[in-house]
Amino acid sequence: MRSYLDVLAKIEETGVRAWLVGDTVRMLFTGVQPDIITLAVDTDDMYSLMLALNTGAVDARGTYPALRGELFEIPFRAFALRGNTIEDDLACRDLSIEAIAIRSDGGVVDPFGGRFDIRNRVIRLTGDNVELIDADPLRILRMLRLSAELEMDIFWKTTGDVRAFLDSYPDRMRNIPDERWGREILKGMRRRPYNFMKLCDDFNLIPFFLKGLSGLPDVSELKKNDRNLFDRVLKTLKIIQHKLDSNKIMQRDSFVLAGLFSYISLKKTSEAERQKYVDRLINDCLTRWNIPSETITAVTAIINGYKHFYEPITEEKFCKKVLEFSTEAMEVALEFAKCVAEAEGFIDDVQDVLSDNEWNLNQVLRRFRNVSMETEGQSRYLTGREVMNLLNIKPGRRVGELLENLDLAVGTGKVTSRKGAEAWLKAQ
Repeated sequence: MRSYLDVLAKIEETGVRAWLVGDTVRMLFTGVQPDIITLAVDTDDMYSLMLALNTGAVDARGTYPALRGELFEIPFRAFALRGNTIEDDLACRDLSIEAIAIRSDGGVVDPFGGRFDIRNRVIRLTGDNVELIDADPLRILRMLRLSAELEMDIFWKTTGDVRAFLDSYPDRMRNIPDERWGREILKGMRRRPYNFMKLCDDFNLIPFFLKGLSGLPDVSELKKNDRNLFDRVLKTLKIIQHKLDSNKIMQRDSFVLAGLFSYISLKKTSEAERQKYVDRLINDCLTRWNIPSETITAVTAIINGYKHFYEPITEEKFCKKVLEFSTEAMEVALEFAKCVAEAEGFIDDVQDVLSDNEWNLNQVLRRFRNVSMETEGQSRYLTGREVMNLLNIKPGRRVGELLENLDLAVGTGKVTSRKGAEAWLKAQ
């Protein structure tokens, strides 16, 4: 705490009052070390403050301009006080657990009982003020995200107020821009995807942002063991959540999003029809949510590829998949296949195949990583230009074909060094 207070003191040396606020204070009172601290400062002139502190830059892209910088090796973001006093500022914040401030002398400003709610693990609208939702309905989703992430209960009055708002003003939810839905959903899915989506379902929010799922429970061919399709999605997300807690998963965003949209691969359709569903997923949802293109590509790879892990896969096929998508995407697809098999109850039937495939995949990945280590980060032993010089050929399709075949030779262990790559090429 002392170093955070030093940041406040340093700012106040410029003549500007400052407080720790928001997620920073909530995290400190729940025993979590914040990576970056959030400040409220009593000035609208962020540029003058930046010059006085000799650090940072002013970010004016959002609703509220912020000074982002670093003091005492602690990253910070400072926002202008909303209102005339710190109490006015706290009254504008969504939830009581984040409507707490800490002064530079260590004193706490807590006009809405946020510390009491933290101790009792309750999430409540600041001051029980339902107008906060009316001002920005997406605060509902943020409330559910924090409830899922912090495993806190939602206060009974807040629950009633939220349900009443949703019943009375559904158009307000429908009018929320897709990219705002996407940002908050992705945050909610990263740590507690099952808890978050279960809460969204309990509050009947699913139809607002996942229109494709709303009609699926009525499709009889998709029912199994008296569980409708969305129940199966939730079961998969529950397994994924456990996996996130116990394993270091690469590409977490693509991993959890694949779980959310895994119903696409459960449809009893042809490969061509399933691909149309995947395309619709990308065009109608993830793109509108403004999800990064590389994440969308990984999600598509996982959804299209995970079921292949239930059958024996040769090293050559693994090479092709790794080269088509990425090392990380294939590793995540394997973990995803395990999660679905466990959720669907057939993990024992495919355990041996999954273990064999995992071994084969790891061998392929090990060989590709050896190339990177030996070439100081390059993906190949030889570049296209080196291939042309070695074989005395001109640029063209043939060079690309040789490089692709060389990659397969590396992945399958036929080529293990630069000299081996040169000899292999000459033999072609």
